[in-house]
Amino acid sequence: MTRPLLRVLHVESGHEWRLTRNQVRLLVDGLRRVPGVDQTVATLARSRLERAARDMGIPVVSLPWSVGADPRALRTLARQVRRHWDIVHAHDTHALRLMAYLAALEGSRSAIVASRRTVQPPRSAWKWRRADLVLAVSESARQSLVDGGVERTRVIVVPEGVDTVGLEPPRPGALRAAAGAEPGHFFIASLAALGPDRDHATLLRAASLVVRAYPNARFAIFGEGPERGRLESLIDVLGLEGRVCLPGYVENARLSLADIDLFLMPSQREELSTGCLEAMWAGVPVLMTASGDGRLRAEGIEPVRPADHAEMATAIGRFIEDAEYRRLTGEKARRYARAHPAEEMVRATLEAYDAVSRRGCGAR
Repeated sequence: MTRPLLRVLHVESGHEWRLTRNQVRLLVDGLRRVPGVDQTVATLARSRLERAARDMGIPVVSLPWSVGADPRALRTLARQVRRHWDIVHAHDTHALRLMAYLAALEGSRSAIVASRRTVQPPRSAWKWRRADLVLAVSESARQSLVDGGVERTRVIVVPEGVDTVGLEPPRPGALRAAAGAEPGHFFIASLAALGPDRDHATLLRAASLVVRAYPNARFAIFGEGPERGRLESLIDVLGLEGRVCLPGYVENARLSLADIDLFLMPSQREELSTGCLEAMWAGVPVLMTASGDGRLRAEGIEPVRPADHAEMATAIGRFIEDAEYRRLTGEKARRYARAHPAEEMVRATLEAYDAVSRRGCGAR
């Protein structure tokens, strides 16, 4: 049976290649293999997401986006939404804000679907109530929206998907070699852009406590970004040279994630990253800061309070000392990741699209 044509406009601000953008790429890539889905991507001009969509042969609307409610992006999107789309999917808060403005000002014949990737309560529920359906990445994220005033019936859970292509077979050794970690070292690593939304300063202060208690511990923060100079200075101030390094970007790092004994992700805003999900696929336990009430979106993650370097150091110490706890947490991480491949995320999202398009918009 041939499915009815489904027209989808993806809207994403695309400023940095973080988990959000990679999830959009995975979704678009999966949907282009589904007969009867006609999709277009509206994103930041010259962004990696724009390039990825073009490489897949997906039509692209380039947005001149500089700030959250850039009027140039608003005008460009206004021309697009006057066309008939069955679904307009706002993949981040900036995108939803603009779509909510347009729906309020001009009306819309398209159903608005929004993605929510944090458990923090929304600063304003107005724009989330403008969506016909919100796809929350976890039950915790869903509950935070409900607690913030969004109707429960408008929010469903669609977990993020793991990009499994290229994760097998593993090639161990590259990350340890890049960090100078020897076989006897307990290797703790983070893979993330060195940006202000990552609390690497807390990680370094925790490391200064850990290396005193556990001389065999070695830390590496992989990635590049604007905070590199500040982190290098802090490493020097804390006397961590030789114990903590910044190896930069390592090609095909995702194939060597099993090198890591403990994956560390200190974040200001989110709980998972592409690196987290891929480390979990490899069976590596994850230690991560948890916002709000400490609820996390996946098993195999040990939560610690944000900006609390002493608590982080204590948690790292437990992983170093307790091999059985480390093994069990790693197994939970592996099970979670293997239960959430990208294909499952695509299937659940398409099912949500079909449901909301059949229901029609105008309920908001």
